[in-house]
Amino acid sequence: MIHWRRLTPWLIRAWPVLALVPVAACHAIALRAVPADPVFVNKLVGMSLQVIGGLLVLYSVNDNLGLFRSQSLKSAIVGWFRDFPRVRKPIVITGSASSSSSATGTASVTVTRTLNTLEERVAEIERKLAEIQQQISQEVQAINAKIEATKSELGNQINETSAKVIDLSKRLEHAAVGGFKFQALGVLFAIYGAVTSVFA
Repeated sequence: MIHWRRLTPWLIRAWPVLALVPVAACHAIALRAVPADPVFVNKLVGMSLQVIGGLLVLYSVNDNLGLFRSQSLKSAIVGWFRDFPRVRKPIVITGSASSSSSATGTASVTVTRTLNTLEERVAEIERKLAEIQQQISQEVQAINAKIEATKSELGNQINETSAKVIDLSKRLEHAAVGGFKFQALGVLFAIYGAVTSVFA
């Protein structure tokens, strides 16, 4: 039993083949309109379909080229002509340049004094311990800040990579599926034109 609602989408999936139906109908109408010279009609239809088929294939190739290389067939041809090896006049570039450099940094200086009593020595040790703790705390804060910055950068890179992978997947799907139907239509037109030319 045929499911009629699904029949139309099923037929539309084969649109490159169905596109030959109106072409064949136009060919038959042309043969009836000019019954005195069917050879000329067949030659004209065959040549036209072969040219159209070739152009469709070129269009699909151009579309696929733009997907991956951000370049069109026209720009590739123009670039090929521009790269023609020819002798060019030497170009002399003159100019002046100046450079300057500067360096910045931080340094800590500890001044020790002569300690006489035990209380002074203990106080000095406590002061040094406090300085060491402060330095350690500053270094830990700096390391934590670097870790957070690295995490953020890695997260951004992961998101960018995921977006690129999704975009590349879509391009591959379009090149493999979307472009194939245009190429198939072009090849079918070329085959139809070649068969028609045989009967001319």
